[in-house]
Amino acid sequence: MSGTRRLPLAILLALTVRPPPVAGYAGPEACAQCHEAEHAAWRPSLHARAFTKGFEAAWKRRGQDPACLACHTTGHERGTARYAAAGVTCEACHGPLGAGHPADAKMPLPVSSDMCRTCHVRTHQEWKVSRHGQKGIRCFDCHKAHGQGLRAGGGDALCGSCHPKRQQDFAHATHHRAGLTCATCHLPVPPGREDAIAGTGSAGHALAVGAEVCARCHEDTVHRSARLPGLREEVGALKRQMAAAGVSNVFELKEHAQDLEWRNSRLRQGLWLAASLAAVVGFALGWLAAWVAGRRRR
Repeated sequence: MSGTRRLPLAILLALTVRPPPVAGYAGPEACAQCHEAEHAAWRPSLHARAFTKGFEAAWKRRGQDPACLACHTTGHERGTARYAAAGVTCEACHGPLGAGHPADAKMPLPVSSDMCRTCHVRTHQEWKVSRHGQKGIRCFDCHKAHGQGLRAGGGDALCGSCHPKRQQDFAHATHHRAGLTCATCHLPVPPGREDAIAGTGSAGHALAVGAEVCARCHEDTVHRSARLPGLREEVGALKRQMAAAGVSNVFELKEHAQDLEWRNSRLRQGLWLAASLAAVVGFALGWLAAWVAGRRRR
């Protein structure tokens, strides 16, 4: 008997049979009857493809945690594997279709970044502490609501719509000539998230550029700059030594050092001359003492 046949019937059913859907949701096709443009923009989006075969396979490999379905499905019943529709559909954000919609039940959403916070927790936190978050630049100001694509064509054109002068300064212009874009430095994808399921690995939305970003291309320069505190300490010690020596600049210090070297050289020469004279005197005294002793023996 094969390994598959030995699996309990309950596990086989869990792997092959999808739980019945949650009632009360009409589905995206019902919305498309009146909102054709919004539905057409949503259909190829990452929201629409949040429950791909790749995600489903990875979800099963990781133990089918029901918590994953809260962001990858619509109408998920908490703590279970039941949901109304695969993917993030219209009703995932707007709520279930009201019975009196559109005449008596409007379904607007607040144009607020808090709408994205439930699923995009990390990205929302990064955005909140960023310059964009502090100045009230919302997710919807850069991202299209239904298609999730970027406004103004994305890329440097989007950044330039608010920061036209920054793209012309020396640092940004020279990087642009090297083929880099604003996103290269300000919106890098965190390591290990490039191949996230269905391409949902989001870029870092803190927008800050620190030494770790610069080090990706300028590792040697960044490492050399790390020596600056030590070099400053060495310069400070040198200045203290100069003050103790009574000099105010490196030129006076050099002259002072040359003078000391000359004096030291003269001192060595004097010592050598004194040693030579002592040797001559010693030799002469020794010879004289020997001559006197010889005369007395005669």
